[in-house]
Amino acid sequence: MALEDVLPYLYFLAAVVGWLVFLYVLRRTGKAQKLEPEAKEEKGGLALMGPFLMWRTVHGRRLLDRLARRRRFWRWFGDASIVIVGASMALMTALLVWLAFLVVNIPRERAPTPEMLLGLPGLNPLIPLWYGILGLAIAIIIHEFCHGILARVSKIKVNFLGLLLFIVPVGAFVEPDEAEMKAMPRRERARLFAVGPAVNIMIAFFTALIFSSVFMAGVSPVASGIGVAAVVSGGPAEQHGWHAGTIVLEANGTRVTTFAGFTSVMANTTAGQNVSFTWVDKRMAAQTTAMIQLGDAGNLTKDPSRAGKGALGITLFPVRLTTSYFHPIGGAGEFGGLVQSTLAYISLPFTGLQPMGGLAQEFFIVSGPLAALGEPAFWTLANIFYWVFWLNLMLGMTNALPAVPLDGGYIFRDGLHALVARVRKGMAVERRDRVVRNVSYAFALMILALIVWQFIGPRIL
Repeated sequence: MALEDVLPYLYFLAAVVGWLVFLYVLRRTGKAQKLEPEAKEEKGGLALMGPFLMWRTVHGRRLLDRLARRRRFWRWFGDASIVIVGASMALMTALLVWLAFLVVNIPRERAPTPEMLLGLPGLNPLIPLWYGILGLAIAIIIHEFCHGILARVSKIKVNFLGLLLFIVPVGAFVEPDEAEMKAMPRRERARLFAVGPAVNIMIAFFTALIFSSVFMAGVSPVASGIGVAAVVSGGPAEQHGWHAGTIVLEANGTRVTTFAGFTSVMANTTAGQNVSFTWVDKRMAAQTTAMIQLGDAGNLTKDPSRAGKGALGITLFPVRLTTSYFHPIGGAGEFGGLVQSTLAYISLPFTGLQPMGGLAQEFFIVSGPLAALGEPAFWTLANIFYWVFWLNLMLGMTNALPAVPLDGGYIFRDGLHALVARVRKGMAVERRDRVVRNVSYAFALMILALIVWQFIGPRIL
């Protein structure tokens, strides 16, 4: 393993060690105390919870009280949230079960890595640092603040609000009084738990609508063709001015708009053959057509089995040049259905089309009123809306899972309590609690096993 591959892990290890030393100093100097959940009188300030540092404050409670005055609206919103979270819970559980069966089709070298499980910007390679921090901060703050509002709607005391830190801020929290929460009616408690993930899902819907219908409505491909992601130094393509961002329109007189079409044309060529190509890029005023003498694929690709075959010395961009990726409803026809187009939309970080920048921008142009912003500002704003959508969706749907300590887990447990009480009316309270607790833990373990299986399954099958 090369040094540059190891350095990110060494930096992360150094940051963790430095953080732990910092927490130790805070504890020894009395600047932060260990969190004591059973303490009768807790104070704000800094508190330690394992490797996490909590900053707790009473500031913000008056704002919660003001927002909670519209109790009728918030109770209606809470009931709607229960429906949204219930549907999301069923959808996410079914999705995890479905993915568990698809694991057998994932090659070992393409299996997800453990850091993909963490939705932390900078650690998860899919989540860009600054867009990720902004999107996650918006998602968590609104999520927790809505929990606080519903607590006050039910006249539950909010002890503290604050931030949770692990090197960087990783979350926000609201601490309702635990004893008062346990005494709440089940329906009110379900509203309190449901409103957090539900508001994340709603925000995801509206930001996705803005991203697709406002920003991406003015975006189109430079041309319909095959994108070039890289060129081999000294190869035939580079000698004719091709570069990362070039779009191939025709090959040997055949219009090429798919990888299969381009590959089919090139499969019938030989090294040294002169072939006509038409290409264009964002910087060119017009497309160019020229005869190019192909090189030897064995030499250009370092693959002896391809010796004698014709090659340009290029690497193709991994996705088609189409805006259908950015419009789940409008792109349903191209992807074979709304489900497939929605999955493609959510998967933009996997395809290199989010955050839109660098090479990907070379294949698209911006027109319409928002083009006046200039491409750097346009794409920055568009990317922000996409990542606010993406992280709110991930946070909301994950929290809807029926696994304690997630919000959905508590809703599931309370619902199970009500179901058992109705079906087995004569069951002793202690036995009913034990049954509910065991079933809740079993579901939580099942959800955890389904998630972990995504990582270990491809490696052992």
